[in-house]
Amino acid sequence: MERKTEIGEGSSLSLREKRNIREKERRTRMKDLFCLLSSHVSPTRRLPVPQLIDEATSFMIRMKENVKFLKEKKKALLGEEVGKRSAGSSSLLPKLSIHSRDSIIEMNLIIDVNMKRLMLHELMRVFEEEGAQVMTASLQNLNDRTAYTIIAQAVICRIGIDPSRIENRVRDIIF
Repeated sequence: MERKTEIGEGSSLSLREKRNIREKERRTRMKDLFCLLSSHVSPTRRLPVPQLIDEATSFMIRMKENVKFLKEKKKALLGEEVGKRSAGSSSLLPKLSIHSRDSIIEMNLIIDVNMKRLMLHELMRVFEEEGAQVMTASLQNLNDRTAYTIIAQAVICRIGIDPSRIENRVRDIIF
């Protein structure tokens, strides 16, 4: 004996049909969520669900490590900034830092405004000539100093980028 229940205007669904509809909606919602996860983890290719979950887990671990690295970097930079302010030195020597991870390289350069004026395109050209494609480049004027930041990626990942060559060429431009 099937029990029928009224839903809406004139339609009747059994308990089994309701469960089937709820289950179908749940599967559709899960499918949409997995598609969204896949677009964040691996936007170029479609992965099976178990592999997608493994990729998402390793992606989250990498992001956690990246956040930790950036927090330490921020703490170190802020610590140096406070130390320089307390020393009372108004002149700031150029501070160049280059970090590379996998095929990505990041350069931060802080120079005094009174020093040689650099053009951002000169620094970008160094990266491009060394086999990197510039993803982002920024210039910020901060009171008595200028900060340059360039993030680039190796055009050919197998070859990579040599940070020491880029550092030497940037130092040649600065001085």
